[in-house]
Amino acid sequence: MAQPTPVRGLSADSELGLAARRILVARLADIRKPEAKLSDTFDDEAVHDMRVATRRLRAALQLFQPLGGWVTRMEPEVKRLQDALGGVRDLHVQSAWIRTVAAKTRKETPEARADISALGKAWLAGLADNETRLREELERWRSRTLPRLLRKVEALEDAHRFVGRRVKEPLDWRVRRVRKRMDVYADSPDAASAHALRKDLKKLRYELEIFQPALRRTLGALVKVFAPLQEGLGELHDADVRLEMFERLAARGKPRERKAARALLPLIREGRAKSSAEVARELQRWHAEAIPRRLRQVLA
Repeated sequence: MAQPTPVRGLSADSELGLAARRILVARLADIRKPEAKLSDTFDDEAVHDMRVATRRLRAALQLFQPLGGWVTRMEPEVKRLQDALGGVRDLHVQSAWIRTVAAKTRKETPEARADISALGKAWLAGLADNETRLREELERWRSRTLPRLLRKVEALEDAHRFVGRRVKEPLDWRVRRVRKRMDVYADSPDAASAHALRKDLKKLRYELEIFQPALRRTLGALVKVFAPLQEGLGELHDADVRLEMFERLAARGKPRERKAARALLPLIREGRAKSSAEVARELQRWHAEAIPRRLRQVLA
């Protein structure tokens, strides 16, 4: 995952308006880098990096909501672009998995390999529509959303402390929410609870990254522990999406689709079990190291 542009020269006592300007400009720069690679074709890595960058920008906009109503109004505009990027990225991820499985299928089963390959092509049937939507949203972003954001960000002023109550309280709420999501997942480790935990964990990580310029020593090490858990939850989510789709195809697909789906379901379930075990290990680490409590202490 691409790292955010570092922001220098901020401290806990910096003016909130100054900090917001610098951080939002950096987040916009993070979007522009991969955007340059999406003019003609939709490179998979560029789509992924731009999607992550839009998430980081949305996290900053949500955290800086106290600075004005325009911040709240702009966040859904950025989400439009993020959703369009996600529609293309998700198909890329799943189709790449199918291609990998097809390539690993034993040579003595060419028919099964052909069935799996055909299933992959069917999976990509909706890619053209998703790419058309992404082109439309990229044009909207370039012509409308980005210029408005740049104008608004340049005019940001607020004399409150950067690391003050106005922004720390919502972040403390996010930490407590993630802690509750972990408890729910521990009691019922299903697809819904895993997805909810994954979403809030990502939001918390991207919001904490905003404070790293001012609290680098105390937050840096804590933010690093997010990566393994976030990655494990991402792989678990991908497996759950596959499982739902292939169970549906196995029950109601065309004859060739049913055959291929039934052949792949054991592999998908095995992969999900491995991802689930990895998430369980990381959650045990979070509990053992009291990560949520330590985060709240930093934000106190």
